[in-house]
Amino acid sequence: MFHKILLLSICCYHSSNLSIGRIGETRGKLENRLLKSNGIVLSHTEINHERQTGMPYLAFEEFFPKPYQVRLYFKSSDGSRPKLSELESSKLSQAFDRNPPPKKPLKTLSKSKKRLEGWELHVLFIKGLSALEVYKKSNAITESEIEYLLGLQKGQSFWSEISEDELPEGKFSALGIDLIRDDGILRAKKLGKRALMIFSSQTDEFFYHFQFKEQKEMAPESIRGF
Repeated sequence: MFHKILLLSICCYHSSNLSIGRIGETRGKLENRLLKSNGIVLSHTEINHERQTGMPYLAFEEFFPKPYQVRLYFKSSDGSRPKLSELESSKLSQAFDRNPPPKKPLKTLSKSKKRLEGWELHVLFIKGLSALEVYKKSNAITESEIEYLLGLQKGQSFWSEISEDELPEGKFSALGIDLIRDDGILRAKKLGKRALMIFSSQTDEFFYHFQFKEQKEMAPESIRGF
């Protein structure tokens, strides 16, 4: 459960495993920091396609402003650099499938089948700058990790819980919203127990208005014949 107002202090939190993305920064800056921490770019098309299954941002891909890029990254929990063989095997798939793999008797498990633990990061870059980031973990994200991720993005402001019904008049959300930064610049949404999506309010509003426009234009055609 989130605190009603998250006044976040992260100076005593020493985990470097989460220090990856920042909304509004360049791809080069993000990747430079990630690679220095033994993170990797998931450049294999097949792996990326599987990892993006069910991601809410894909519903708005047709509205992405150009030029844009969607990049996927991985960072292990222990800070080690994953081997290429691990990425090409089923280990990564088991770690990040939308539904967890079937449970097996303990006697059938072996060290060779141990799943790859860590964080997957999806970033939507619009005109070279990060506009949306999804942090997806191989197991449940703790409240401390959520607070840390939000703290990385708090700037000079703080985060508060909010629902779509509580947005100010004239403000809307296409992606859904659980938290908003008090200055209104950023929003966040929990995606189940293992993922957190952080995105700019401007991007969210942009998606909403283009989706609304499309729905309005399609309405006459969809009801024709009644």
